[in-house]
Amino acid sequence: MTLDLERDSASYDRIHKWLPRTLESDAVDRLVIRHDTGAEVATIRGEEGGPIESTDARVDELAANLSERVLEDAIGLGGVQRYVITAYGLDKVIARLTLRENADASGAGRQPGDPIDSEPANEKGLLTQTMRHLEISERTHATVVANIFAMQTRMLREKDERISHLEERHWDTVIAAEQLVSDHHRRQLENRAADQKADAMREVLGTFLQLAPTAVNKLAGKAILPEKTSPALVGLRALVGTMKPEQLEAMKFVFSPAQLETFTEIVGSEVADEEKKTVKR
Repeated sequence: MTLDLERDSASYDRIHKWLPRTLESDAVDRLVIRHDTGAEVATIRGEEGGPIESTDARVDELAANLSERVLEDAIGLGGVQRYVITAYGLDKVIARLTLRENADASGAGRQPGDPIDSEPANEKGLLTQTMRHLEISERTHATVVANIFAMQTRMLREKDERISHLEERHWDTVIAAEQLVSDHHRRQLENRAADQKADAMREVLGTFLQLAPTAVNKLAGKAILPEKTSPALVGLRALVGTMKPEQLEAMKFVFSPAQLETFTEIVGSEVADEEKKTVKR
C-alpha cells in the first residue's frame, strides 16, 4: 500500500476514528467490507484466529488497509459508490460504518475528508428531474399565456370603453348639429312670418287710407275729405307703403342727389294735381 493511495481515500479519517471505539467496545474477530449491493469486497481477521488488537499501530494499519480496499473497488466501478464495514464478534455484529467513495473526484489535490460531490445520475433521478423541468415549463407557459390573455382582455376593455365614449360624443355632436339646424330654420320661419305680418299690416293700412275718406264723408254727411284718388297716386302710395325703412334709407345711396330731387318733384306734382282735381270737384 502506497502513501499516495492512502491520502487519496476520503474515507481514511472516518475509518481511523471509528476503529478505536469499535475495537475497545468489544472483541472483534473480523472486519468485512461489503458494497451496498451486498457483494463482499474484503475481510480482515485477527492474527491466529484471535480478536483484532486495538493498539495505535494496528489501528493505523487497519484504517489504511480498509480505505485502500474501498478506494480500489470504487475506482474499478467508477463514480460514487457506497460501502458498509461491519465489525463481527464470535456470534454477533458489534458495529457498522457506512462509507461513500467518489472515485471520479479522487486525486487532483483533494485532501482526506473533503466532502463528496453528488452521486451519479440514475434513471429515476433523471426521470424526476425531467418531470420537474416539464412541470416548471408548463407552469411558466401557463403563466405567460394567462398574462397575455389578461393583457389582451384589458386592452379590449379599454378599447370598448373608448369606443363607447366616442360614440356618445358622436351622438351628442349629431344632436347638437340637428338642434342648430332646427334653430336656424325656426329663426328663418319666424323672420318670414314677421315679414309677412308687416306686409299685411302695410296692405291693411293702405286700404284703410283709401277707404277712410269715404267713411268719414258718409259719417259727416258731407264731403270733407277727397274720396277718389288717381291710379298713379294710388300706385305711388302703394309702392311707398310697401317699401321697408332700410329700402327708403338705401334710396339715398342708390339715387344721385339730382335723381332723388326729381323723384321728390314727381311725387309732389302728382299729389298737387290730385288735390287740384279734388277741389274742382
